[in-house]
Amino acid sequence: MIPVLVGLALLHEHDLRTRQREASQVRQQTLVQLETMLDGVHATAVAAVPLADAPCVDVVDTLRRRTAAVPQLRSLLVVRDGMVHCSSLADEVTEGPALFGPHQETLALAAGNAVAPDRPLLLYRWKQGSRQVIAVMDALHAWQSATVGRVEDGDAWRVAGMQLDANGQLQPRATPEFAQANEVASSRYPIALVADPSNAVPRPSPRSLQAAALLAMLAVIPGGYLFRHFAGRRQPRHRAFRRALRKGEFIPYYQPLKRAADREWAGVEVLARWAHPTRGLQVPGNFMADLERTEFILPMTAHLMQQAASELVEMLPALPPRFHVSFNITPAHLSGRWLPEQCRRFLSAFPPGSVRLVLELTEREQVDVDEGVHAVLDEVRRMGVRIALDDFGVGHSNLSHLQELRVDALKIDRGFIAPLTGRGDMTPILRTILDLAHRLELDVVAEGVETPGQADVLTEHGVMLLQGYLFARPMAAPDLLAALEGAAASSRALNGRGVNSQTHDFERESSAADGVGREASTLSVSPTEAEQNRPIVPFPE
Repeated sequence: MIPVLVGLALLHEHDLRTRQREASQVRQQTLVQLETMLDGVHATAVAAVPLADAPCVDVVDTLRRRTAAVPQLRSLLVVRDGMVHCSSLADEVTEGPALFGPHQETLALAAGNAVAPDRPLLLYRWKQGSRQVIAVMDALHAWQSATVGRVEDGDAWRVAGMQLDANGQLQPRATPEFAQANEVASSRYPIALVADPSNAVPRPSPRSLQAAALLAMLAVIPGGYLFRHFAGRRQPRHRAFRRALRKGEFIPYYQPLKRAADREWAGVEVLARWAHPTRGLQVPGNFMADLERTEFILPMTAHLMQQAASELVEMLPALPPRFHVSFNITPAHLSGRWLPEQCRRFLSAFPPGSVRLVLELTEREQVDVDEGVHAVLDEVRRMGVRIALDDFGVGHSNLSHLQELRVDALKIDRGFIAPLTGRGDMTPILRTILDLAHRLELDVVAEGVETPGQADVLTEHGVMLLQGYLFARPMAAPDLLAALEGAAASSRALNGRGVNSQTHDFERESSAADGVGREASTLSVSPTEAEQNRPIVPFPE
């Protein structure tokens, strides 16, 4: 027993040393990524300096285009004679150079502002004479973009006199002794990665190395057991997904999309549910993140699309004209011939022009836009399918994707809708998103609408489609049919009393179908959609 206890203690010490070594490597690699990111920001700032000599009205669009070209940038500010002369985002930063402190550093950390109060800022400044350009970044997004591997608890970024931890908390810089012992500093920018002293581990002694050799012998049997245990943990998940697909346990639920102008039905978003044999009906928050990391995400989506098509085609007499049917897709769906084939199969189930298909691209993972992705999206567009960015403003979504992916619509994340209370109420960042969509001629869909006041203010600002618990929770096919028939009966009653219930088409026409002659429907598997009032239970092992 004693040798085993000694072995376990040494195993723990060895594990700590391994973690320290890996954490050090992560910090070094993260610093390289961070420097590369700042190089791009620096080049953009240098190129923007001459804009300080022109009136703001003449250069603001140029500032916005250059901001959109760098994924990590939130805005660019041009400063002249110590005052903010022009900004690509209204109400972003008004103090300008004052944020850089008495020593006028090139980098600074600052608390969130009116645009996003809970998101600290990382500011980069380039100065030429009386002209300056300040690049504003979301500090946490920049950290996540640069980080390679796991961030250790307690790690922080140090910039000038401030530190930022992984939870977004700003605090004064630690003592010099702490910094000297635990920093990995950049040689080109005034920024460093700072380690928590509790992550430090003493260097191993010769005696501990000898004991480690003994541990290697003692650990053969328990080590084999532990390897078998942990290596096999993923197998139940794969077996559960494989069984669910084989038995058809993934089923579609439908949540209405309502036209903002008259609150009539425009379509539905199709949401995945898992009818688990022992845990009951599971929402995507309980399983979708795990499913997306496996090879089963594509067959699950194909199954859901086919099942939704078979259910909706039976409801055709009750469907309003040009009915929207939406499914979300992930970057994994954009490789090869899979997506165009599934879209073609879905559309072939319906008479031409009866449904419209929009694929909502979620960006919880980075989208690598290359020639293959463009080829896939171009092919589905030729069928009349429209492309939307889902949960815009969160995850990996950035302005450059609006250009690279050539999307047709934005779906605003529920987090931007929740602060709205009624008419005349609009946050600066939501106003900016809507203004951007208008300038780019993009349709806008708002999800998470829960109150009449939110619906009113969104309608007032030109949002075309609304979705949320205000209208209905996600429902099974029989409930959807009943809701559609009820809406149709109400419409007939209004028409019988002489009230004209018109069908409005708020979306621009899709590109001509490639000999198919179909309009697009909106297909959307929403991996992120979850009924917020239902408890999230652990993934079934």
